[in-house]
Parts: sequence; C-alpha cells; structure tokens
Amino acid sequence: MDTTPKHNNTRLIWIVVFVAVAIVVGIVGAVVMLVLGIFKIVDNTESHRCGLAIVQHDPAAIRMLGEPITQKGFTGGSTNSTNGKTTQDLTFTVAGPLGEATVEANGVKSDLESHLEVKIGRDQQSQTIYSGPLDCPALHEGSTK
Repeated sequence: MDTTPKHNNTRLIWIVVFVAVAIVVGIVGAVVMLVLGIFKIVDNTESHRCGLAIVQHDPAAIRMLGEPITQKGFTGGSTNSTNGKTTQDLTFTVAGPLGEATVEANGVKSDLESHLEVKIGRDQQSQTIYSGPLDCPALHEGSTK
C-alpha cells in the first residue's frame, strides 16, 4: 500500500513549473532590458543628440514638418570606434503636424577631425541641413564645465 500523499507530488510539480516559468520570465526580461539599453545608448550618441536638435530648429525642417518636431520610433544605424576615431552613421524618423521625414546624421570625431552632416528628407528627396563641426548646445546641457 502506497502511503505517499498524492498532494505532495502535485505540490512538487507546481513548484518546479513555477521555478521554470520564473527563470524564463527572468531571461526574457533581461534580454528586453539589454535591447532597450542599447537603443538608449544610441540615442545618447553625439550625432543623434546634435542631429535631432538641429532638425528641431532648422527652418527647412520646420517648413516641411511644422512645429513641434519630435522623434518617432527608434534610432537605427551603427557606431564604430577604432584607434581613437569614432564614426556614427544614424537614421531616425521625425514627425511634426505636417507629416514625417527621415533624418540621417553622420558624424566623425577624432583628435584630427570633428564633422557632422545632417540630412532630412522624404519621398526619395533629401537636403543637407547641416554640415560642420560635431558640436551643438545639446551636448553641453547639464554640463558642469
């Protein structure tokens, strides 16, 4: 005669299932946080911060989109740092009351050069709204210098 209570086996099964689900949820949560963290890092690059600030104040962008101009969605592209030279080739979408447009912000920074080019466009037509040093007031906000 089996004297093992049946409800102990059921309880053990539920504990194992709960632990397995908790582990899976923890792993999925960690991956989601990692991906969102990467997007936040890209949004903090100099090319993105200056590019967005330039678009928000540029007369041609304001005529195209109206005001206020805000970013829509995530920033895509790539950043690379090799031997003290950083390149940032980013693309993001901005929107205003008059529609949406794509922005390309391509920056290069090293001990020898500092350059940013910002283009805005839609429907296969773009214009360069900034080409100059990779520096803007948005980079110095909150600075203690």
